Amino acid sequence: MLRSLVFIATALLVSVGCAGPGKAPDTSRKGCIESFDSSKDYFPEKTKPEFAENFSLEYHNSYKVVTVRRPADVGMEEKYVLLQCGAPRPELPAVLSRAPVITVPITSLFSASSTHMPLLVDLGHVEVLTGVAQARYITTEPILDWIRQGHVTEYAANDVIDTETVILKAPAIVMSSGGFPEAYNTLQKAGIAVVTNVEWQERSALARAEWLKFMAVFLNEEGKANGQFNAIRDRYMALKDRVIKLPEKARPRVMTGTVYRGTFDISGGASYVARLIADAGGVYVWAENKASGGTSVDIESQIARAADADIWINGGDWTSLKDMLAEEPRYRHFKSFQQGNVWLYNRIVHENGGYDYWSRGITRPDLILGDLIKIFHPELARDHEFVWYKQVPRE
Repeated sequence: MLRSLVFIATALLVSVGCAGPGKAPDTSRKGCIESFDSSKDYFPEKTKPEFAENFSLEYHNSYKVVTVRRPADVGMEEKYVLLQCGAPRPELPAVLSRAPVITVPITSLFSASSTHMPLLVDLGHVEVLTGVAQARYITTEPILDWIRQGHVTEYAANDVIDTETVILKAPAIVMSSGGFPEAYNTLQKAGIAVVTNVEWQERSALARAEWLKFMAVFLNEEGKANGQFNAIRDRYMALKDRVIKLPEKARPRVMTGTVYRGTFDISGGASYVARLIADAGGVYVWAENKASGGTSVDIESQIARAADADIWINGGDWTSLKDMLAEEPRYRHFKSFQQGNVWLYNRIVHENGGYDYWSRGITRPDLILGDLIKIFHPELARDHEFVWYKQVPRE
């Protein structure tokens, strides 16, 4: 059955516009090239990453080359050729011989992550979303409205990709966040481009937000992405400037994390969370730690390192300090707990339990920074209203 689906899907993809050698795809879509001119630049609006380290772009007259670097898989790179609709398939160098050729702007997208949703909203292209892995994790309201209207297929509801469904629906691309190599290999054999989005492996909040540009190149919306990201960057830098001259003694010591299965999970010292703490005028207690993501230490080490921390952020799913203590009695050893200075990013929680912070927060690091400055230095953020963070009550 699956082999038959692969054959049918491949035929469909050819029929709807995956250009073969010397052939142009369907030009019925708005903005497609009707009379090709090899000397014309069909991408007058361009972009490039300023902070993001894990993707890069090259522009040619009728196609773009996107390269994605995956730090978690040492040395691994993936390349994609984005061909303007209506243009003939170009002669490509050997280095691109295995790269999928994707017609842009795309008209359909299957997405594996809720973090992709705000990107589509910000770029004004909710309509291209035709599939999501798991609808229950989505908190972006315009996307939820689109799903309720019946425009979106759920293709991995039970944490397993239904490859037959994806092949039958034949999206232009499946945007993954990594994982599921066997399923994605099946989709690629069926002629469906699987594009890796590893924004979560970036080491700063601004770098993560800059993946708005990554999504934009598939939609030919580089100009819009540049304008939006530049505004976010400028707001972030202006907030950072408020605390940059604070002396060390005026900066609170900050701890993160929670006890999980007998160890204390924390943010690594080279993580985007550690960078946010520093940019907000705090001193992270594990700043010299080399981990770029989450890591863990034994509880005794955390007590020794963070017992005198002034502020505790990004812990567990706690409703009160009383609940915290019932979960782990040793939390009482921390000054931040004793003084009730524990803060979580659970101000906006969707009815399905999803935290808005983990979706919209990716694209709005300026708002996260504003929240943290208001926690660390409230006198410097009187004009900022909390978006995601709130203080854990005592009971």
